[in-house]
Amino acid sequence: MADGIILTGGMSERFGSPKAFAVWKEGYFYERAIQALHSEVKTIWLISHPSFAGRIKAGEQVNIKEDLPPHKEKGPLAGLFTGLSYTKEEWVFMLPVDMPLITAEEVRFLASYITADTDAVVPEIGGRLAPACGWFRADLLSKAEAQLEAGDYRMKNVFSGNERVVDVNQAYWHPEAFENINTAQQLEELNRKVK
Repeated sequence: MADGIILTGGMSERFGSPKAFAVWKEGYFYERAIQALHSEVKTIWLISHPSFAGRIKAGEQVNIKEDLPPHKEKGPLAGLFTGLSYTKEEWVFMLPVDMPLITAEEVRFLASYITADTDAVVPEIGGRLAPACGWFRADLLSKAEAQLEAGDYRMKNVFSGNERVVDVNQAYWHPEAFENINTAQQLEELNRKVK
């Protein structure tokens, strides 16, 4: 079995409010992320910003945590480090809260690319890597920690050369599922396109 990590993000300046509480299809983004992972993982580590951790309502499968010190608020890499610090499983699926179209189907699709010598499986959409979304082997914990301690917060640098990058535009029937929502305008566009 595997665990899940949900990154709720920080204050979301570009979006205008915390994206965890953005609403799409009558549910908060964080609720959609939990729903996507619920049947695919054992435990979900929801990494929350301290200013709104108390507002999140979650079931017993979900553990709400903040980034571990001294790496608080250092982006997705700090969230990966925090989740990997708690997990007892070999693999985790990390999902940023701002990817509301991802469902269990996309989680299973990316899992199909895991091999014995793979450390991570991440999507690429439209030629752009989405390094904060995907499957990560728990062995990456020490690399993530060393990178954070060196002040390098770039997710793509945690990869060791054994990652699998999946071009979802070529390999998946619904690549739009891997798009993230960064602004309120993008959410309005999503509401117009997907009913």
